[in-house]
Amino acid sequence: MAKQMIKERQDITGSNCLKGVSGKVIADEKGIKDSRKEYMEKLMNEENEWDHGISAEVKEGPAECIRISEVVAAMKKMKRHKATWFISSGL
Repeated sequence: MAKQMIKERQDITGSNCLKGVSGKVIADEKGIKDSRKEYMEKLMNEENEWDHGISAEVKEGPAECIRISEVVAAMKKMKRHKATWFISSGL
């Protein structure tokens, strides 16, 4: 059982074969590395089409105010010793 758990936790670090751009199967480590490098270079150097259009509404006016009573009510709903932060406002 312990051996099986150890085996399941091991990461897969490499692959046996990979299909290249030309459609041929690549089986050697150097060929796989070169193919991955070529793919990533192509991926990172591609230009994407963008129409420069942004559809977002502009919010005007003051931001909503958060009341202390709202914070206190939210903190009461929280379970004890589960928060990763605290408010030091003297409540």
